[in-house]
Amino acid sequence: MNKKQIYTIISTLLISSSIFAGGGWPKKKNSYYLKLAAWYISANENFSAIGDKNELVTQGLFNINLYGEYGITDRLTAIAYIPFFARSFENELIEDGVQNPQFPGRDLNSFGDSEIGIKYGLLSKGKISWTASVFLGLPLGDSTTGIDKPLPTGDGEFNQIIRSDLGISLYDSKSTSVYANVYGGINIRSKDFSEEIRTGAEIGAGFFEKKLWLIAKFDTIQSLNNGDRNFENSGGSLFANNFEVTNLSPEIAYYFTPKIGFNASASFPLSGQFAYSDPSFSAGIFLDIQ
Repeated sequence: MNKKQIYTIISTLLISSSIFAGGGWPKKKNSYYLKLAAWYISANENFSAIGDKNELVTQGLFNINLYGEYGITDRLTAIAYIPFFARSFENELIEDGVQNPQFPGRDLNSFGDSEIGIKYGLLSKGKISWTASVFLGLPLGDSTTGIDKPLPTGDGEFNQIIRSDLGISLYDSKSTSVYANVYGGINIRSKDFSEEIRTGAEIGAGFFEKKLWLIAKFDTIQSLNNGDRNFENSGGSLFANNFEVTNLSPEIAYYFTPKIGFNASASFPLSGQFAYSDPSFSAGIFLDIQ
């Protein structure tokens, strides 16, 4: 098992994790959405540099995060994503019943890389809403790397994501609603990391007077491969340069009351590069004040 097979990576902002809850619609003035969630992945396979699957020592990441949107005006929305607890881990390697001393198992608990941003409504006409967003990636996680050091909970680089969403209301009645959203964006990175192109689409439907929501998402991250940072110095075992992934993600949300609900999702990687090939899972509770 070579070093690249041992050292796979995940994106801090795994795009299937429902971070951008509002899609193409900004929040109304003084309305807000707040979600407390847990996110988890554990994997013993990854996509290599050429896209095939490799076995590796079981690694993973768990975080507890807070996500919020607040309508400053009817067009301008403030957004924040804060994983205030992050735990990265690597299990010990047992071969033929004997522990491999090079991989004794290790973990690290810390704050995680966070994001703050704004979303602006460019157009709202009939059933169509178009927004533009700018997000700042804050390197608040621990980016320590190395064989004899704990696994990192961040990549140590400051980045900016510029994104545009187009949302369309396909059907709306008192009991049922159907919408679609598409987006595209670029992640501009520092410290010799490659820039990334991010695209995706989702469709969702609300039933039973819009208490139950079923959502399907398709997202991609594609590296521009324009960075000079090498693999070993690009964030260690959980964060690396030239990360790529294509995800398919089902999601469910249920409102217990008009303001309080539960959300759960899973993300299944279809292909990738330096990315775990196992699914990730997220669940949380939210407060939605219209």
